[in-house]
Formats: sequence, structure tokens, C-alpha cells
Amino acid sequence: MNQRDFHLNRMKSFLRGRLAEEAYQSGEVFRPSLTISRQCGSGADRIGQRLVEYLDEADESATHGWALFDQSLIGRVIEDHKLPDTVGPYLAKNAKFSAVQALEESLNLDPSKWTLFNYTSKTIRLLCTLGNAIIVGRAGNYVSADLANTFHVRLVGSIPMRKQRIQARHLVSSLESEKLINETDLSRSKFVKRYTHSEIEDPSAYHLTINTDDMDDNTITSILADSLLEWAHEKESHSTREASSPTNAS
Repeated sequence: MNQRDFHLNRMKSFLRGRLAEEAYQSGEVFRPSLTISRQCGSGADRIGQRLVEYLDEADESATHGWALFDQSLIGRVIEDHKLPDTVGPYLAKNAKFSAVQALEESLNLDPSKWTLFNYTSKTIRLLCTLGNAIIVGRAGNYVSADLANTFHVRLVGSIPMRKQRIQARHLVSSLESEKLINETDLSRSKFVKRYTHSEIEDPSAYHLTINTDDMDDNTITSILADSLLEWAHEKESHSTREASSPTNAS
């Protein structure tokens, strides 16, 4: 099974399981989600399936497993699942970044005035709220910046190393690979700027930035996944301590 079929099948299974259960509505189970922002050629495309399988094994909260959603799969969710407003919270609260305030205004528009970005943002927020979801690209870190269960990662690398990866994957020349990198990075930067009024390279927008130079796929996967799970464990423990403190006791 190729990676695309793997992620499509996992998405369908994930949505059947997570949308059918009610546990997430009560907040009884802390289920983390993850957004990945990446420079072109930094390795994100190759580790998707490995990352999902790693988290399936390591994360006890993943009752229905983890699932990865990139641009095309988010489009499938929008097309195939006419998700009602009652499924989960979408509007931004306690905004960490000005981008979330802009998103709140955008999602409060009459649906007849919505763009594809509005539907994408709403879907990303739903998936992150459900937990055990990996969102790749689409300004996911800004769209979900106020969600307490979502961890944000950016993958970067040097131009020479990224060119090597692009050349190997797409069988193109050095010049063609550099052109692809420059055009893709610029396009992603403009997308984030246009829709969230933010900078894709802003380090404060991520919990973790990983330089993938000189790292194989297994190393990238383990660093990313273990960091996410350690963060989630600390968040859950902190919430438990707050809930059981005398000042919060009824």
C-alpha cells in the first residue's frame, strides 16, 4: 500500500471512530493533536506514514489511532463530511496570536461569503479538537493556535540538503530542485501572510523547530513524536493538578 492509500484509509477509519463517540465532548480524555509546518524538501512528506504508526504504538490516548491530513485530505473531509456546527468548537478563544483574532472574524462571516480557507480552517480546528490528528501545512499552527491540546512543529533545513532530497525524490536537476524549493517556500509564506497576517518563519509560532539536516527519517520521527508526547503528558498532568487543587475544589 502506498502512502496516499495508507493516509486515505486511515482518515476514513479515524473519522468513523472519532465522530461516532461522545468522549471528546466532555473533555474527559486529553488527546493531543499536531500541526507540521515545513520548508520544501525538509523531509515531512517522507515521514508521514512512519509518524502515524509510531504514535499509534506510543500514545495511549489514540483509541482509534492517529491520522494525517494534508491539503488534499482536508479537501476530502470538507467534501465527504458535511460536518455540522454542533460537532465541536470552531471559533477562536483566548487568542495567542493576532492571526486567531482574524480567523474568528472570518468564521463569523455569513457562510455565503466564505472562501475555501474558511472551510479549511473550520475543518482543521475540528480535527485538532477531536485529537490524535496531524495537520500538515495550510497555516495549521495559526489556525489552531488557541487550542490547548495542539502542538506545533516546523521542519527546516539547509538549501543544499533540501536540494538533495528534492533531486532524489523528483529526479530533477540541481537548478530545477532549487527553483522548486524557492517557489514552494515563497508560495507557502504568501499563503500564511495573506490569510493569517503572520510570518511563517516566526519562531514563537512553534513549540519546536527541527533542523532535519543529517537526520534520517527514523530520527526525525522519533524526535518529533517523543517531544509531542512529553509535552502532552505535561499538559495533562498540569490540568489534573489544577483540577485537584484546593482552590478548585467544590
